[in-house]
Amino acid sequence: MNGKKVSGYTEYENEDEVILRMGSEFRVKGDPLAQLNGSYVVHLIAIDDNNDQPLASNNNSTC
Repeated sequence: MNGKKVSGYTEYENEDEVILRMGSEFRVKGDPLAQLNGSYVVHLIAIDDNNDQPLASNNNSTC
């Protein structure tokens, strides 16, 4: 997954935030997990543009 880390430039420097390339596509792996602070953890799988299949070197991401 290609992305640019922006943690040092955001309000929440302790969070592992990235900006993804335009056109990046993901598939949701499962149901979102509710957190105590009102946010959700969503596991994503990067998919290949050509055949909508998970990439061999995919990473699970948290949003």
